Amino acid sequence: MDDGYAYRPVYVDVAAPETAADRLRRAPGVEAVAGEPHELRLGPLLVDASYDDCVTGERAHPHDFLRWPTGLECEAVPGAAPAGVAGAVAGLLRTPWDIGFKALAACDFEDEPPENGGSAQYPSPTAR
Repeated sequence: MDDGYAYRPVYVDVAAPETAADRLRRAPGVEAVAGEPHELRLGPLLVDASYDDCVTGERAHPHDFLRWPTGLECEAVPGAAPAGVAGAVAGLLRTPWDIGFKALAACDFEDEPPENGGSAQYPSPTAR
């Protein structure tokens, strides 16, 4: 597998990782990982919802995804095909978008998921 597809974070503007995990758990194709309340599997992706370590509590531009409170750490299972990983990330993004949460994938293949991984919807405040 191309290393650019092995680990990809998705940032979600929702205060509690538990909320993100609960909502994602209800999405088609998402499976809960037994004994792990914040871990999910979507196709070739293992997803762990956690607090974003970069959050400072300071007021930030609403599109500054690095300050969104929840991070979804996405790791591809060994042997996963890049197209499968990109498709799973696309599915992972659609779920928060469909319920009104902002989400953005930080990935080397951002041109493959819809809306350029979210960057088309939530352009960086410094990108002009």
